[in-house]
Amino acid sequence: MKPDTPAWLRRPVLLSPDNFTPLARTPWGGQVIASTYKQSVVKAADDTVIGESWEFSCDPAFPSRILPTGETLLEAVQKWPDAILSPRLAASGATCEILLKLLDAAEPLSLQVHPADHDSHLKPGECGKPESWLVLRAAPGAGIYLGFARAMTREDLRAALLDGASARDLLHFVAVKPGDYFEIEPGVPHAIGGGVTLLEPQRILTGQAGKTYRLWDWGRRYDAQGRLDMTNGQARPLHVDESLPLVDPERQVGEAFVATLRRQPTERRFSGGVSVREFPANPYYKTVLCSLPAGAQLTLVIEDGYGALLALSGAVVVNGETILQGQPALLPNFAAPFKMTATETTELAIVTPALAELSFRT
Repeated sequence: MKPDTPAWLRRPVLLSPDNFTPLARTPWGGQVIASTYKQSVVKAADDTVIGESWEFSCDPAFPSRILPTGETLLEAVQKWPDAILSPRLAASGATCEILLKLLDAAEPLSLQVHPADHDSHLKPGECGKPESWLVLRAAPGAGIYLGFARAMTREDLRAALLDGASARDLLHFVAVKPGDYFEIEPGVPHAIGGGVTLLEPQRILTGQAGKTYRLWDWGRRYDAQGRLDMTNGQARPLHVDESLPLVDPERQVGEAFVATLRRQPTERRFSGGVSVREFPANPYYKTVLCSLPAGAQLTLVIEDGYGALLALSGAVVVNGETILQGQPALLPNFAAPFKMTATETTELAIVTPALAELSFRT
């Protein structure tokens, strides 16, 4: 460990809680993030529309900032990789590749697909974007779209996408509820439906931007500010030619395909009413939900890794640092173990590298 490692890396490091994308980028956004998740940490009106809040990000376009210093999370990782990532990860050449978002959709997102890192259409500075969806809230009847409603050839799919109106009938709708978890790997056609709020972990290569190809966008047109304008607005660009080689409309069909994307957590219960739900890791990261009643305590040990933490509800004191609902934080390896005491009923989301070893005790 460097002798000049700052003292603030011995505690959870609070990150900017207001790293919101502009409406022009997310015109489908809703009001749940402002009215629910951010009301304790950001001055925003309840009717503020926010599509995405980037909670933990080394992406140069929307970087997280360290509240004690104002520097970006990536700058801090580059200065103190041993202390933040762990000595073993730093020695292996690993970087901070986790991107964690809150996402709220009042209207459906476009039908999309992510490429793999080696995709021939990627430009310099672009990479693939493996991601996961953890459903936090869902309005009655709300859901997501995964795969296709029936089998078809790529030629039939292309014709429907270019026709526009008939594409709606090709999408496979999946009703969801809080706690549902899906892996959205490269090549999976997907869209988030209106009325759904998600926690969205992703893997983004350091210094690059994750790429999304858009197959279809419900025939919508928007003005320059991201407001729906079906008369004078412009349609967002589609990427049909780039997308079609990535999807398999003859096999990515119905509930049988959706079942390959669902993941079930392993749940452990501890004294004092504490529970920990750990979802299966993908090759890049793992996601954990910790639920603590008011007054409950939980200790988290992270070996060979770090954590991205977001308080989804309540308030908790972690190694002396108070973290309120909507507040993201870095859990540096240097600060482990993390002793948590809930000051009110609290739910925490924690995302760590897949190879990190986690253990809990009360």
